[in-house]
Amino acid sequence: MNKLVKMIVAASLTVGLTSCLKDDEHFVNFAGAGYVAEIPYVANRSILKTVSVSASSASLIAPVDVNIASPNLPTQDIPVTVAIDQAALTAYNTANKTTYTVLPTAAYQLTTPTVTVAAGQRIATVNVNFVGTQVPATGGPYALPITITEVPSNVVISANYRTQILVISRTQ
Repeated sequence: MNKLVKMIVAASLTVGLTSCLKDDEHFVNFAGAGYVAEIPYVANRSILKTVSVSASSASLIAPVDVNIASPNLPTQDIPVTVAIDQAALTAYNTANKTTYTVLPTAAYQLTTPTVTVAAGQRIATVNVNFVGTQVPATGGPYALPITITEVPSNVVISANYRTQILVISRTQ
């Protein structure tokens, strides 16, 4: 009986382990995949990111990283442009039953709307400058939806991770 159990276990292991081999039919080869522009904070955490802005602050820089996802590092410089996207905020509000409104333009500056991801690198940073003295004390809640809007023709903009919404928390 003991010998029979050992043979069944050995046969099961042999069959089970050979089923894990990668065959061409089920193997995905990502080597030919192109470049995808995305905002990695959204991919790793959440579409929302809270930024605390002091009411007395004349300037607060909030960085928003842009990533080029690909199997290999980019071999050329890749310019990426972002913009404020009211439609993205409206879609978020509708889907999540929230009431965020876009921060008034006097309360922020998109200082570098176009950044370049250098060849051999993956990340570039877009800086948003918040002017705390211009953030309204009433109204809101305020948010700033930043969306990747333009990339070269050999780059795809991520459908899931192209927008980050900065939620503004005004502090005294």
